[in-house]
Amino acid sequence: MVKKLSLLALALILTVTSQTPSWAGEILEKIKQTGVITAGTRKDAIPFAYVNQEGKWVGYSLDVLEIIRKDVEQKLGKPIKLKLVEVTPQNRFEKIQNKEIDIECASSTFTWERDEFVDFTVSYFASGTKILRKKGSNLGTIDSLAGKRIGVIPNTTNEQAIKLQQPAAKIIPIKDRYEGLAKLEKGQIDAIAGDGIVLQGLRSENNNTNRFEVVPEFPYIYEAYACMIPEDESDWRGMVNYSLVKFMEGIISDQPQQVEIYEKWFGEDTGVTPYSRETINDYFQGIVDSYEWIPLISY
Repeated sequence: MVKKLSLLALALILTVTSQTPSWAGEILEKIKQTGVITAGTRKDAIPFAYVNQEGKWVGYSLDVLEIIRKDVEQKLGKPIKLKLVEVTPQNRFEKIQNKEIDIECASSTFTWERDEFVDFTVSYFASGTKILRKKGSNLGTIDSLAGKRIGVIPNTTNEQAIKLQQPAAKIIPIKDRYEGLAKLEKGQIDAIAGDGIVLQGLRSENNNTNRFEVVPEFPYIYEAYACMIPEDESDWRGMVNYSLVKFMEGIISDQPQQVEIYEKWFGEDTGVTPYSRETINDYFQGIVDSYEWIPLISY
């Protein structure tokens, strides 16, 4: 029950902020003229956005971007292409602010501080900061992290969460999760802090499930994932929110095409990184309830 209430609270926060009025801007007009959505995403955020063993760029957030592309194409009545641009935790905000990209969808977390210089869409997933440790380690509780070497990507909400919850932890900067995994394997750090769902994806890759585990059961701090867009682009944000809300409606109401996307990445039997449908349905319901219900049309 505590977990469900926490996720519902996150949903309501993202709903309220996403409805804040702003002036219409130039992004949608540029998309109309060029026929291209330039989207930033990641290559190291399993299962949201990553490069698979065949060298193909895949992930849940990429499927979400494709849904947005199709809806924009339908609404504008002209062919729209999706141009993907790799972003990192360090440069994603700059690229949004400079309008080098029209949207960023991966595993970016909403924070009030970030909301001062970029805009967020409604949330399309919820996770929270956990750690990846070697099996047999006694790390897990926030008290157990005191004095331990915790690898984090700098300037992320995960770094902030560890510093806030356990100031006595020794923060070790890592470039990305793959560098963190290498340091963990070599004993150079005691754990990696990151979004729990992404750490599960890292653990599942390259047969790491027998050597590592993600703890604790509930995150140190809950976080809501959302797409980012440049500020003051209300028409563009409204169009993206429409696609996201319709997608979440489809999952809640068991529409086959939307559920298939969710199950591919998070299904408890078939997903890359299992995540309970019951839990995510509660979260999505909290968002959808604050909008007019959209008649569902097959993609």
